[in-house]
Amino acid sequence: MALNLNSIDVGGASTTSTRQAAPTQAPPSDSPNESRQSDSGVSITSTASLLARLQQALAAQSPVDPKRVDAVSRALAAGTYAVHADRIAQGLIQAERSLGQLTEI
Repeated sequence: MALNLNSIDVGGASTTSTRQAAPTQAPPSDSPNESRQSDSGVSITSTASLLARLQQALAAQSPVDPKRVDAVSRALAAGTYAVHADRIAQGLIQAERSLGQLTEI
């Protein structure tokens, strides 16, 4: 299922990735013939994978739109800034629905 959160595509396959950990060396033992190595796999869930992609997409974007900040600052200074409660409500509802879809993946 494709999921778009604030113009960021965070959809993708909901498979589980598995990474093989590097073998670790066991602490020295009393017996010279005894050798232990541990091979353990690390399993990454689809949610963790999704969050990693989201983090990468957000890191690639600028956190602040300087043009938008300038426009709002000028409107506030001029006393012409208007709050549109219906737009704010729709944005909150859309964000909530987008977050609700994350649990379905």
